[in-house]
Amino acid sequence: MNRAELKFRKQMSTIDPEHLPDPWLIDSAYLLKELSRIRELTLAIPLTLETSLPQNSVIDALWRLEEQLRYLLRLHAAGQSAFAQRAQKDEPELQPAKVEILRIRA
Repeated sequence: MNRAELKFRKQMSTIDPEHLPDPWLIDSAYLLKELSRIRELTLAIPLTLETSLPQNSVIDALWRLEEQLRYLLRLHAAGQSAFAQRAQKDEPELQPAKVEILRIRA
């Protein structure tokens, strides 16, 4: 894990879960592609003395937003995986018990 990822995890750990967006409300693949496209458009702007600082700020903001989205997707995937593992573990308990029928002779 590099320094940037450690810093990002520290920032994300200070956010309450109630303030995180619902992953079901986002089309994540579209958002990641759009962030990448916007970053590429920003990089295509001719670099001048006046535009270099704002351009770098936009590129940094886009990168941070993309990393946050990737983190939320990993968090969501981990939650889904844990849920599936618990469901598989509890599955035998949910099946009806095998019933033995005893014949009574009169």
